[in-house]
Parts: sequence; C-alpha cells; structure tokens
Amino acid sequence: MKYPYLVIILLLSGFSLISQPKKNQADLILINGKVWTSEYAFSFQEAIAIQGNQIIQVGKSIDIKKLAGKNTKVIDLKGRLVIPGFNDAHIHFLNGSLGLSEVELTEANTLDEVLKRIKEFAQNNPEKKWITGRGWQYTMFPGGFPSKEILDKVIGDRPIWIRAYDGHSAWVNSKALELAGITKDFKFNGYGEVLRDGNGEATGTLTEEAQFIFSKVIPETSREEKLNALRKGMKLAGSLGITTIQNASGSVDEFLLYEELLKNGELTLRTSTAFSVGDYTTKEDIESFVQIGNRMGNDPLIKANSVKFMLDGVIESHTGAMLDRYSDVAKDDPSPTGSLALPLDTYRNLVTQFDKLGFQIYTHAIGDKAVREALNAYENARKLNGVNQSRHRIEHIEMISSDDLPRFAKLKIIASMEPIHAEPGTSSVWAKAVGENRLPNSFAWASMLRNKAMLVFSSDWPACVSINPIRGLHTAVNRRTIDGQPLEGWVPEQKISIQDALYAYTYGGAYSSHEENTKGKIASGYFADIVILSQDLFTIEPMKTYETKVLMTIFNGNIIFQDTEF
Repeated sequence: MKYPYLVIILLLSGFSLISQPKKNQADLILINGKVWTSEYAFSFQEAIAIQGNQIIQVGKSIDIKKLAGKNTKVIDLKGRLVIPGFNDAHIHFLNGSLGLSEVELTEANTLDEVLKRIKEFAQNNPEKKWITGRGWQYTMFPGGFPSKEILDKVIGDRPIWIRAYDGHSAWVNSKALELAGITKDFKFNGYGEVLRDGNGEATGTLTEEAQFIFSKVIPETSREEKLNALRKGMKLAGSLGITTIQNASGSVDEFLLYEELLKNGELTLRTSTAFSVGDYTTKEDIESFVQIGNRMGNDPLIKANSVKFMLDGVIESHTGAMLDRYSDVAKDDPSPTGSLALPLDTYRNLVTQFDKLGFQIYTHAIGDKAVREALNAYENARKLNGVNQSRHRIEHIEMISSDDLPRFAKLKIIASMEPIHAEPGTSSVWAKAVGENRLPNSFAWASMLRNKAMLVFSSDWPACVSINPIRGLHTAVNRRTIDGQPLEGWVPEQKISIQDALYAYTYGGAYSSHEENTKGKIASGYFADIVILSQDLFTIEPMKTYETKVLMTIFNGNIIFQDTEF
C-alpha cells in the first residue's frame, strides 16, 4: 500500500473528530417543566439546554433532549415551575452576612421572644465582649422605641447594641452607654439623635448616624471574619434562589473582599457595589471609585460603577423627609416633617458631578419630599450634562406624591422598592406616622406600573424582616401577612400581579445594572442563572405564595443548591 502512514493519520484524525462533543451538545438539560422565560408576562417553555455557563436553547422537551450527549446531566422537572435567578437589587450583603453570627431577632414576634433570644445568645457566647444583633420592631414598644432598662434586666454586665430591623435605630443597655461615654452632658450634632427622657437621660435608643457613636468601642471585625461571613451569606442566598445582588452601599475595602472571592473562584452570585457617598466624600475617594470601575470593566461577576446617597431617614423615627407634617407628632415638635440627611445644594452638586463622570446614582429617599428632591436633582443633572444612559435610581420610595409618579418614566428613573418593607405585620407605627389620608400612596407599586415606571424589587437585607424573595413576592401580590391579615389587605389597591412581581425581581434587576441582554431571562445566549420552585406561582392561590420553596438553584451553569426534596 502506498502512503500507509497517511491512512493511519487520516483514521486517527477521523476518530478524533468523532470523539469531540457536538458544538451544541449540552452539559445540563432540564426537561418536562413549566419554564417562565420572563420575556413577557405569559411566556412559557418546557425545557432548557445549558452549555458551560450559558443557555444554548429553550423549547420543547423533545427538541432539547436531542442536545444530550453521553456526559450530559438530564433533570426531569416533572412539571415544576422554573424561573430566572432572583436579582436582589438593593441589599447590604456584608452587614447581613455578618449578622448571621449575631443575635437574630427578625423572626421574633413578641418582646418576650426578643429578650429570650438575647439572653440565650449571651449564655451561648460567653467569650463575646459585646452582644450585637439586629431585628427588633418598633411595633413592640409604646411610642415605637425601646428603653435601656428592658435590656438591663436581661444583661447588665456586658454591653448590648442591637439595631432595629430597618437598620435606622439602635437599642443599647446602660453598660453600652457607659462605655461609649454617653452621659447627660453628652451632645451629638450629626444626623439623627440620642433619644432622652424628661430628665435629659439617654433612654437607650439612638437613631440614624447617632448609632455609630459606638463604632469606637465595639470590637472591629477582622478581614478573615468578613470573608467567612460572605461565604456563609452566599450559601444562604443560594438556598433562596438569589443569583445576583446589588449592594446599595459599600466602601473600597468592602469591594475588595468580593474581588478576593472572585480571584479565588468562590463567588456564587453576581455582585455590584454602589459606593457610599455624601458631603464627606473627597476628591481622592472619587478618583479611587473611577479607577476601580475602569479596572473591572464589564466583568459579568463583579461590577463597581455606581454610587449611593442617603437623602433622608425612615418614617418610623420621623427622620424621613415629608412634604407635610407627620400625623403623630406634637404641635411643638421642632422637626414635624422630618429632615434631609444632606444640604440640598451639596446633594444636587454631587449628583451633577457623579452624573457627568458616568456613574449610576442610587438615592435613598423614603419620604415624599426626599423622593421629589431626588427627582429634581436628577432632572437638574440631565439639563446640565445632557441625557445619558446611566439609569439612575431612587431607593425605597415608601411615600410619594401623586404629582411625582409620572416623572419616573419621563426622566427614565428606576423605582427601586422592597415589597417586604410593606409587610403588614410591621406597619402599624409606620401607618400612624403617615396618617390615613396619605396611605393610598404608600409603597405604591401598582401606581408606579400604571405610570410606566421601571419597577425593581429587592429585600434591603438585613434591614428587613426577611431576605427571602418568596416572602417579598407574597407581600407584593397580597399585601397581607402569611397569617392572612388584614383580611382585605393593607392598602390593597397597590398590590400587583405575580407576573409583574416576578419581572421586578428578575428582568427588572438586570435592566437596572445594564445587563438585561445577558441575564434576567431564560433565553438562548443568556447566563444560566436558574431557579426551580416547589409550586406554580402562576396557578396557586396567592395566599399560598409564601409556602413556596426553592428546590434547586443553578448559578453560572452550576448547581449550587439542591433541596433534599428534589
């Protein structure tokens, strides 16, 4: 035979070609499901094919199964609902993760339960010099605020510092006040206050920035402790179907923690950071933010091209900035409409500056005055700098004037809101402060959608009673507690459909970070961030929404969580 070596080479090369996987061969296939693609309200398919970290095809099971090879993992969904991974678009993930190792009170519904948990935590952690935690609710106390004496009866020899569930107030005992040097003569001149009784003595409650007086005496958390906390937090997020977070505050040091996890291949969610800014922000700070944003570019796992302002406080402590006076303040109250956290000129100038630099801007604005001033500042920046594609956001928007609702769509401002903040079981102090006449515009999700605003949902964890997106969905579609109260719903005219709520928790979040072409949908070419649920949210009785469990979470093409039932 002439050219025997050529025949051998051809045979070997042919064998090599046959052995290679098909170009569209899937690594993971999901079949026989009800796949909500998020492309529009009732867009459903049956199956998904995943190769690497991307979805390569969505369609009927019979067609998708053709993409299976000998090494393909095939999962029979048995009719279960599949949705895009949840995008928690406003979260404080490091703080929440650190809190997993502290006193956790968000599930405590009575004062007795709160005190029991604090006492047990102290007994189980004798080595801790400070007892810290989060989660008490204003509704547990007459007047909305707790006192040091209640904590003193539980623990008197160790200092206690515990934040409210919303993060805007702190409750301390006498030992903590002593160590921080807060006496009758102590004066605090920042935003917020040290609450005092009729004799001028500190009561044990501090609001807003006054909470941070204790930062000089509470032991600092090490870098390794923070990294371990984030690892713990990511496991929790995965179990709840959260595949993307957008940190609505943060420092350069905090951002570097996520970058380290990225370099180590440990990130199991996509993350972005909005750096905290205000009148304290320096030129050097801004230069650092720009450098980090440029360095990360369009990395699909970690972003840093946003900044976050605090423009007011919260309704419960009367620090949210309102257009009209609070309904439950005394006639001689010195701040009957709350207050802004920043001088308006400073805020407007900084907004214009960051807008010009190309940053996306988040503004915390809870009261209707703060919401209006945020819209005004964005509109002013637009006039001075021209229209850009930054997709600025306003965070929370718990109260809004009807006159300002159309401005979101007109100015292309994203309405970033937390349905869990409207949990009726925590609303009594809030509602009393707002008054009955203003309630129709409370947490006005339906009004936002009617006015064509882009609505984005999140948890604000740990400043909430639950990080679980399912609980947020339950509140969004029912405006009732999981126990069914109130029967007619709290401000029921503002509840929305499950389709709109899911859209706000998936595609809306992706849009808000300029990533709507790569995530937030189940479609060919999109990242394989997918959640399998125990119930069909589209067909079950809405009041059963909260019972839904995440059975599996797929992130970047990998299964990162699987429930024992699945």
